[in-house]
Amino acid sequence: MEEVFGSPVQKRMQILGEHLAGLLSRDPRFCSHGRGVAVADYGPEAADLVESLARLVGASSCELVPKTISRDFQHELERRGLRTDVIGNFIGGSEAIDIARAVVEKKPLPNDLTVTVIDGASSLHLVQAFAEVSIAHGVLPPIGPVIRGVSRPGFGMVAFDAGGRPVATAGAVRSRHPDHPMADMVQWGQLATVTDRQGQGIARTIGAMAILEAAERLGARSFRTGINPTNSASTRLCSSLGVCDSDYVIVAAMDPVEFSDERVTK
Repeated sequence: MEEVFGSPVQKRMQILGEHLAGLLSRDPRFCSHGRGVAVADYGPEAADLVESLARLVGASSCELVPKTISRDFQHELERRGLRTDVIGNFIGGSEAIDIARAVVEKKPLPNDLTVTVIDGASSLHLVQAFAEVSIAHGVLPPIGPVIRGVSRPGFGMVAFDAGGRPVATAGAVRSRHPDHPMADMVQWGQLATVTDRQGQGIARTIGAMAILEAAERLGARSFRTGINPTNSASTRLCSSLGVCDSDYVIVAAMDPVEFSDERVTK
């Protein structure tokens, strides 16, 4: 469990969450993409489940809350003494695979960049490189066993320049139970690029590469990611890859005692 990153409360959430995810791995009500444990779908027991998870590990969320009732759900969690955050839920179907293929063909990465996919045999240095770029961009990386695809199917990708410096990341994980109706929908994203290489289309291309890798390696046929409502750049980027704003939001809840950070991730 040494491959855990972020602030002290983020690390605590991830470590406890990874252990809890193992205990709950047979229950399709729950999902995890390496940042604690979430409730997969909104339903009558969602508030109770989210509160219980947040009290246990510091923070949790419900991933598919209809926008029409999201404010009421948020207020219910706040009534229980939890802090809340609402994140846009961007979803793309199989058309994202076609878009990604066209992006990679028409605009490949700059010639000085090479991409390495992280797996169970990858070095600690490679996982740390992934985390370095993600954290500098304000994105909390998943815990190491998830980046590696060890604790559940998934992977991380890192683009290195000619000097061996990590400059961009992307990744995906199958976070839902195999029996869940949306089992083939992966958590995709982790798109981050170092400041001096932004504006070159790198994030869009490596994001497209991650979609294709997820389709091939994980059998993904739909893709989702969370985007803060104020992050217009990520909104444009993901939408251009066919992963667009949906009728749902992610409602996160944090225990004010156990999780002092403003939000779980950017």
